[in-house]
Amino acid sequence: MPPLLLSNPLDFPPALRSGVLSIGNFDGVHAGHAKMLSTGRAEAARRNIPFTIMTFDPHPAAILRPGVKRIPLTTTEQRRELLCSFSPDVLIVIPTTAEFLAMSAEDFLRNIVQGAIGATLMVEGPSFTFGKGAKGTVERLKVEGPAYGIETLIVPTQQVTLSDLTSVKVSSTLTRWLVEHGRVKDAWQCLKRPYAMRGDVIAGQKRGRTIGFPTANVRIAQLLPAAGIYAGRAQLPDGRLLKAAISVGTNPTFDGKITTVEAYLLDFDEDLYGQTIEVEFHRWIREMLAFSGAGPLIERIKQDVKETQETVQLEDAR
Repeated sequence: MPPLLLSNPLDFPPALRSGVLSIGNFDGVHAGHAKMLSTGRAEAARRNIPFTIMTFDPHPAAILRPGVKRIPLTTTEQRRELLCSFSPDVLIVIPTTAEFLAMSAEDFLRNIVQGAIGATLMVEGPSFTFGKGAKGTVERLKVEGPAYGIETLIVPTQQVTLSDLTSVKVSSTLTRWLVEHGRVKDAWQCLKRPYAMRGDVIAGQKRGRTIGFPTANVRIAQLLPAAGIYAGRAQLPDGRLLKAAISVGTNPTFDGKITTVEAYLLDFDEDLYGQTIEVEFHRWIREMLAFSGAGPLIERIKQDVKETQETVQLEDAR
């Protein structure tokens, strides 16, 4: 059953009060978020009370630091779908405003968490903050929560082992760094699923078609992986999954100036213009290269396609 979707916590239905609440930005909905949310869901089931997730759109940093460009790991739609996969009874996506962020930690607890939602248990991670200036911390929540009838459960930070065998604490910052450096296999470890970008297929230069490799040029509003060629999959609007050799970059062989995301879908020859597809990045193949002409480029693309065909699994990798 889909959750009740709200944008204003003051509209929270009385019948779903006295439940579990988890709050966060959930950029990427990574393994740490997943552990926290699955714990919240399990606690709600164990206590036979409702489970609510609260998040914000856009990220508060966009309001607090407007001069700093922060490109999200997920689209709003992807994040909503991922959060819904934890089966909350209510999903609150608050439109982030300066006025909302100016609310004090005390007012947030009194008026929103206790007053509007009536939460009796908050399940959070150790870095959770709330209220103006991030004055509300998990330590403060533990101390002051009981006065509002709120119990607190803190889920420890999750750790994963990367391909270089280093053990790291999962965070959105780390995941972003890995994506930006093309380390998509390691980002997969942090996300527990392939990094996926969703966007509309738009008209490009159509050079791929002229050399026998027509690509889907995808309009993207998410964080781009490092320039290069990747092996992955594409999911079509009808749910079909196809292997895909994905190019992120400016196409230097043809003196390109604009960074694009282009996916060559293996064993596929249909028109996708205007449709929304999702492209998953499974592994890095090579850096973006400038070739002397179309001939060497074609030969290299053949190798890229062969590597994609041999290394990508079509079974659902999520």
